Amino acid sequence: MATLRISDEVNRRLEEFLALLLLRRGVKIDKKTFVERAILYVIRDQGFVEEIVGDTVPLDEDPAWVLLDKPKSWGIEDSSMRIDEYLYGE
Repeated sequence: MATLRISDEVNRRLEEFLALLLLRRGVKIDKKTFVERAILYVIRDQGFVEEIVGDTVPLDEDPAWVLLDKPKSWGIEDSSMRIDEYLYGE
């Protein structure tokens, strides 16, 4: 079992929703069950996933990720070249 932390505002709204569900439909469902079922439903709905992800840039196109993957030499001398010597004795 894992712990999922949500904001107080979301928790309050969830409790209100579950209370309305009980009042209007006579259905009592605990938070854990509701959240589990909602997550499984959302995972199956690719349209919702696309809406959430939106126009985010894929990692392989993200400038920061590209710089980490292919660092540039700035021509500044430092001891980073000696890291392998210390780690591996080379």
